[in-house]
Amino acid sequence: MKSAPSTVETRVQLTPHPLQRVGAYALLRLAGVKGSQRDPESLTAREVESARAVMTGDVVATSRLADTKAPGSFWLSASYLFWPNSKMNTTNRKSLTVQQRHEQIEQWRQLPSQLVGVPCALCGQEACGFYGKVDVPLAASAEHRNTTVPGHDGMALCAGCLTSFYALPYGCSIRGGKAAALHSWDDGVLAQVTGRQVRRTRQQVGMSSTEATAQPYSREVEALRALRTYEDRMRDGVELYVFSNSNKAQTLDVYVIEQPLAEWLRSTLHSTALTTGFRYLVRAHHTAKVAGSVRLAYNAFHAPHRVPMAAVSYLARLTKELGAPPPETSALAEVYRSFIKEVFDVAQRDVDQIVRLGSGIGELLREKPQRGTLKEFEHAHSDAAKLQSWLKRQATAWTLHRGVAEPLVTTEQWRLLFEPGDRVRFHRDLLFISVLEYLARHEWLAGVASDRDDHDDTILVEEDQ
Repeated sequence: MKSAPSTVETRVQLTPHPLQRVGAYALLRLAGVKGSQRDPESLTAREVESARAVMTGDVVATSRLADTKAPGSFWLSASYLFWPNSKMNTTNRKSLTVQQRHEQIEQWRQLPSQLVGVPCALCGQEACGFYGKVDVPLAASAEHRNTTVPGHDGMALCAGCLTSFYALPYGCSIRGGKAAALHSWDDGVLAQVTGRQVRRTRQQVGMSSTEATAQPYSREVEALRALRTYEDRMRDGVELYVFSNSNKAQTLDVYVIEQPLAEWLRSTLHSTALTTGFRYLVRAHHTAKVAGSVRLAYNAFHAPHRVPMAAVSYLARLTKELGAPPPETSALAEVYRSFIKEVFDVAQRDVDQIVRLGSGIGELLREKPQRGTLKEFEHAHSDAAKLQSWLKRQATAWTLHRGVAEPLVTTEQWRLLFEPGDRVRFHRDLLFISVLEYLARHEWLAGVASDRDDHDDTILVEEDQ
């Protein structure tokens, strides 16, 4: 005789699904759990039910609203992004009474009373039902699937995973028709950034809509600020998921910062040696149209190699304008060396070799303290062939005039500068910065100073109040 299906119990487990993990940590905060001493799997059934009551109350409250233009329509507006074709936004919504909407939404969010006899597709617990796009962002729609019977949503989920997906929006930054979730496989990072986002999202509920246009790359800026204010060492990188589950345009973009860069960006806020240099690095990213904090955030997620390049370009521009290394040189040189070592794994031995050569070149340039002397080196640095010719001439003069046994350029230094490889650009730029640093340290053309004070990095360093 076949046994009757078991009753549903809600137990949350973390799974390999990034958005489920964000939702699980959002549940933790919705249940009123604060601090970092607990994880979602420790939630009791009563705590999960408390979180479910909060979420159900938020969506049921939309039954009183005429449309998304009404005050306080944040969750109704968000429903088209997260739960299209749900009971919150049916096509006949305007013809229904408030009570009918209330009942439909409440029924939609109720858990089934019995299990369905198959394991959850994500965690392996017994599933409570089959779900698709209406309940799970980016899941397949029943109308477009040909692997199951008509009307069967197909994705078996347990109560814990389903509830986590309902909590996901609270862990997202929502605006401009898209949601952004910051995920990490480092649970400590995920717990903190999600907890803060839940608080911010709940503060947004008084807004009329989620359709306000997002500023360019504002999601990357938010993510970078969250990353930099994390206090402990990051054991993994971060992933920024920007998505829409809308019927009009279902999209998903994932931007990644690997662990070395994530940890470097975080550590610079807590490093006395690098704090000033990082502030100059933000300034180096500034343009007339884009704030430095925005451009740095974009590069961190989309083109990490451009981060140190911005520092070099900035110093080159200021040196050209001033005719001498600017006051920021030493701090930016320190940041540059730290970046290429920690993020791109340039060996300390190679860094020392290039810095030594830079000091030698700087010593040569000091003998002719005219602006044209440095300009000639800058011109040579811009092209590999020109730099080779320039170094050969200087090496000959070094040997003839000084009569020293040690050459200006060693075989190892030449190899680092000109042999093809993925780090050769960093080596050449390091040489340029090292020359400027040497000249700045010895006050070459002293008296040249800058009165710039255009810091724009507040958004990246301020604590999240």
